[in-house]
Amino acid sequence: MRFKENNYNKIFVGISNFIRTICGGDRLKRIIEIIEKLLKETSKESNKKIRILDFGCGSMEISKKLQNKKYIKQIVGSDIFKHKFRTKKMVYLENDKLFKSKKKFDIIFVVDVLHHIGVEEAHKIIKKLYKHSNKIIVKDHFEHGLLSRSLLRFVDFYANYGYGVNVPDKYFDKKMWKKTILKSKSKELFRKENFQQHDGLFNIILNKKHHFVSIIKADE
Repeated sequence: MRFKENNYNKIFVGISNFIRTICGGDRLKRIIEIIEKLLKETSKESNKKIRILDFGCGSMEISKKLQNKKYIKQIVGSDIFKHKFRTKKMVYLENDKLFKSKKKFDIIFVVDVLHHIGVEEAHKIIKKLYKHSNKIIVKDHFEHGLLSRSLLRFVDFYANYGYGVNVPDKYFDKKMWKKTILKSKSKELFRKENFQQHDGLFNIILNKKHHFVSIIKADE
Protein backbone atom coordinates (compact mmCIF):
# COMPACT_ATOMS: atom_id res chain seq x y z
CA MET A 1 0.00 0.00 0.00
CA ARG A 2 2.83 2.45 0.77
CA PHE A 3 5.53 1.04 -1.52
CA LYS A 4 7.14 3.15 -4.18
CA GLU A 5 6.02 1.13 -7.15
CA ASN A 6 9.12 -0.56 -8.51
CA ASN A 7 10.25 -4.18 -8.48
CA TYR A 8 13.53 -3.47 -6.69
CA ASN A 9 11.77 -2.06 -3.63
CA LYS A 10 9.25 -4.90 -3.58
CA ILE A 11 12.05 -7.48 -3.70
CA PHE A 12 13.92 -5.70 -0.91
CA VAL A 13 10.81 -5.55 1.27
CA GLY A 14 10.11 -9.24 0.62
CA ILE A 15 13.66 -10.22 1.66
CA SER A 16 13.45 -7.89 4.66
CA ASN A 17 10.22 -9.51 5.86
CA PHE A 18 11.75 -12.98 5.49
CA ILE A 19 14.77 -11.95 7.60
CA ARG A 20 12.43 -10.49 10.22
CA THR A 21 10.50 -13.75 10.42
CA ILE A 22 13.53 -15.97 11.03
CA CYS A 23 15.46 -13.55 13.27
CA GLY A 24 12.77 -12.48 15.75
CA GLY A 25 12.01 -9.18 14.05
CA ASP A 26 8.20 -9.22 14.35
CA ARG A 27 7.64 -5.69 15.65
CA LEU A 28 3.87 -5.92 15.90
CA LYS A 29 3.09 -8.85 18.18
CA ARG A 30 3.94 -7.24 21.54
CA ILE A 31 2.88 -3.77 20.41
CA ILE A 32 -0.57 -5.08 19.53
CA GLU A 33 -0.79 -6.92 22.86
CA ILE A 34 -0.13 -3.81 24.96
CA ILE A 35 -2.26 -1.50 22.80
CA GLU A 36 -5.14 -3.97 22.96
CA LYS A 37 -4.85 -4.07 26.76
CA LEU A 38 -4.93 -0.26 26.99
CA LEU A 39 -7.81 0.06 24.51
CA LYS A 40 -9.80 -2.54 26.37
CA GLU A 41 -9.32 -0.58 29.61
CA THR A 42 -10.57 2.58 27.88
CA SER A 43 -13.67 0.75 26.66
CA LYS A 44 -14.30 -0.64 30.14
CA GLU A 45 -13.93 2.79 31.75
CA SER A 46 -16.37 4.40 29.32
CA ASN A 47 -18.68 1.36 29.34
CA LYS A 48 -19.15 1.45 25.56
CA LYS A 49 -17.63 0.43 22.26
CA ILE A 50 -14.92 2.89 21.35
CA ARG A 51 -13.88 4.88 18.28
CA ILE A 52 -10.13 4.92 17.69
CA LEU A 53 -7.71 6.97 15.60
CA ASP A 54 -4.60 5.17 14.35
CA PHE A 55 -2.42 8.20 13.58
CA GLY A 56 0.50 7.55 11.23
CA CYS A 57 -1.18 4.27 10.39
CA GLY A 58 0.96 3.29 7.38
CA SER A 59 -0.65 0.21 5.87
CA MET A 60 -2.89 -0.14 8.96
CA GLU A 61 -1.33 -3.45 9.99
CA ILE A 62 -2.04 -2.83 13.69
CA SER A 63 -5.62 -1.73 13.02
CA LYS A 64 -6.25 -4.78 10.85
CA LYS A 65 -5.35 -7.01 13.80
CA LEU A 66 -7.63 -5.07 16.16
CA GLN A 67 -10.67 -4.30 14.01
CA ASN A 68 -12.72 -7.36 14.92
CA LYS A 69 -12.47 -6.91 18.68
CA LYS A 70 -15.95 -6.65 20.17
CA TYR A 71 -15.19 -3.48 22.16
CA ILE A 72 -14.24 -1.50 19.03
CA LYS A 73 -16.87 0.48 17.13
CA GLN A 74 -14.60 1.98 14.45
CA ILE A 75 -10.95 2.64 13.66
CA VAL A 76 -9.92 5.57 11.49
CA GLY A 77 -6.40 5.37 10.09
CA SER A 78 -4.63 8.59 9.16
CA ASP A 79 -1.35 9.26 7.33
CA ILE A 80 0.23 11.56 4.74
CA PHE A 81 -0.29 9.53 1.56
CA LYS A 82 -3.34 9.36 -0.70
CA HIS A 83 -5.25 6.11 -0.61
CA LYS A 84 -8.79 4.79 -0.52
CA PHE A 85 -9.26 2.11 2.10
CA ARG A 86 -12.39 0.99 3.88
CA THR A 87 -13.72 -2.12 5.60
CA LYS A 88 -16.73 -2.66 7.81
CA LYS A 89 -14.92 -1.16 10.81
CA MET A 90 -11.96 0.71 9.28
CA VAL A 91 -11.61 3.80 7.12
CA TYR A 92 -8.54 5.72 5.91
CA LEU A 93 -8.24 9.51 5.98
CA GLU A 94 -5.35 11.77 4.94
CA ASN A 95 -3.86 13.87 7.75
CA ASP A 96 -4.89 17.17 6.15
CA LYS A 97 -8.51 16.04 5.95
CA LEU A 98 -8.38 14.75 9.51
CA PHE A 99 -7.13 18.04 10.94
CA LYS A 100 -9.77 20.00 9.00
CA SER A 101 -12.51 17.76 10.35
CA LYS A 102 -14.30 17.80 13.69
CA LYS A 103 -14.04 14.04 14.15
CA LYS A 104 -13.86 12.88 17.76
CA PHE A 105 -12.38 9.65 19.12
CA ASP A 106 -12.31 7.95 22.49
CA ILE A 107 -8.58 7.38 22.15
CA ILE A 108 -5.71 7.76 19.67
CA PHE A 109 -2.67 5.57 19.25
CA VAL A 110 0.57 6.77 17.65
CA VAL A 111 3.09 3.97 17.06
CA ASP A 112 6.70 4.83 16.14
CA VAL A 113 5.60 8.02 14.41
CA LEU A 114 6.58 11.02 16.55
CA HIS A 115 10.34 10.64 16.01
CA HIS A 116 9.77 10.80 12.24
CA ILE A 117 7.90 14.08 12.69
CA GLY A 118 10.86 15.31 14.75
CA VAL A 119 11.29 15.18 18.51
CA GLU A 120 11.47 19.00 18.68
CA GLU A 121 8.17 19.28 16.79
CA ALA A 122 6.27 16.37 18.37
CA HIS A 123 4.46 18.56 20.90
CA LYS A 124 2.77 20.48 18.06
CA ILE A 125 1.24 17.32 16.58
CA ILE A 126 0.14 16.15 20.03
CA LYS A 127 -1.68 19.46 20.54
CA LYS A 128 -3.41 19.02 17.16
CA LEU A 129 -4.44 15.50 18.08
CA TYR A 130 -5.98 16.68 21.35
CA LYS A 131 -8.64 18.43 19.25
CA HIS A 132 -9.83 14.96 18.29
CA SER A 133 -9.32 13.10 21.59
CA ASN A 134 -7.93 14.01 24.99
CA LYS A 135 -6.18 10.64 25.41
CA ILE A 136 -3.25 9.30 23.37
CA ILE A 137 -1.23 6.08 23.49
CA VAL A 138 2.34 6.67 22.31
CA LYS A 139 4.84 3.96 21.38
CA ASP A 140 8.26 5.38 20.57
CA HIS A 141 12.02 5.13 21.13
CA PHE A 142 14.52 6.35 23.72
CA GLU A 143 18.09 6.93 22.61
CA HIS A 144 20.99 6.50 25.06
CA GLY A 145 23.95 8.31 23.55
CA LEU A 146 25.45 8.48 20.05
CA LEU A 147 25.93 4.72 19.56
CA SER A 148 22.33 4.11 20.57
CA ARG A 149 21.15 6.84 18.17
CA SER A 150 23.18 5.29 15.35
CA LEU A 151 21.60 1.89 15.99
CA LEU A 152 18.12 3.41 15.94
CA ARG A 153 18.86 5.22 12.68
CA PHE A 154 20.21 2.03 11.09
CA VAL A 155 17.15 0.02 12.13
CA ASP A 156 14.84 2.82 10.96
CA PHE A 157 16.52 2.81 7.55
CA TYR A 158 16.22 -0.97 7.33
CA ALA A 159 12.60 -1.03 8.48
CA ASN A 160 11.39 1.84 6.31
CA TYR A 161 13.34 1.42 3.10
CA GLY A 162 10.92 1.43 0.18
CA TYR A 163 8.20 3.23 2.14
CA GLY A 164 9.32 6.82 1.60
CA VAL A 165 9.73 7.47 5.35
CA ASN A 166 12.53 9.78 6.49
CA VAL A 167 15.18 8.57 8.95
CA PRO A 168 15.31 11.10 11.82
CA ASP A 169 18.51 12.78 13.00
CA LYS A 170 17.75 12.05 16.66
CA TYR A 171 15.25 10.40 18.97
CA PHE A 172 13.65 11.08 22.32
CA ASP A 173 15.62 10.67 25.48
CA LYS A 174 13.87 10.84 28.86
CA LYS A 175 14.61 14.55 29.22
CA MET A 176 13.20 15.36 25.76
CA TRP A 177 10.11 13.24 26.37
CA LYS A 178 9.45 15.10 29.63
CA LYS A 179 9.89 18.39 27.74
CA THR A 180 7.43 17.20 25.07
CA ILE A 181 4.85 16.38 27.73
CA LEU A 182 5.20 19.85 29.25
CA LYS A 183 5.15 21.70 25.92
CA SER A 184 2.09 19.81 24.69
CA LYS A 185 0.30 20.62 27.97
CA SER A 186 -0.13 16.94 28.76
CA LYS A 187 -0.02 14.80 31.83
CA GLU A 188 1.36 11.29 31.67
CA LEU A 189 -1.00 8.65 33.04
CA PHE A 190 1.17 5.61 32.35
CA ARG A 191 4.63 4.76 31.07
CA LYS A 192 6.24 1.41 30.41
CA GLU A 193 9.97 1.70 29.82
CA ASN A 194 12.20 -1.19 28.74
CA PHE A 195 9.43 -2.47 26.50
CA GLN A 196 10.64 -5.58 24.69
CA GLN A 197 9.48 -5.24 21.10
CA HIS A 198 11.57 -7.92 19.37
CA ASP A 199 13.02 -11.36 19.98
CA GLY A 200 16.21 -13.08 18.85
CA LEU A 201 18.79 -11.20 16.81
CA PHE A 202 16.64 -8.08 16.50
CA ASN A 203 16.38 -7.80 20.29
CA ILE A 204 20.18 -8.11 20.56
CA ILE A 205 20.70 -5.33 18.00
CA LEU A 206 18.05 -3.02 19.45
CA ASN A 207 17.15 -4.19 22.92
CA LYS A 208 14.26 -3.23 25.15
CA LYS A 209 15.89 -0.13 26.65
CA HIS A 210 15.21 1.61 23.32
CA HIS A 211 11.41 1.21 23.45
CA PHE A 212 8.72 2.79 25.62
CA VAL A 213 4.93 3.03 25.73
CA SER A 214 3.12 5.97 27.31
CA ILE A 215 -0.42 7.19 27.80
CA ILE A 216 -0.79 10.96 27.85
CA LYS A 217 -3.84 13.10 28.41
CA ALA A 218 -4.59 16.75 27.77
CA ASP A 219 -3.95 18.63 31.02
CA GLU A 220 -7.09 20.71 31.12
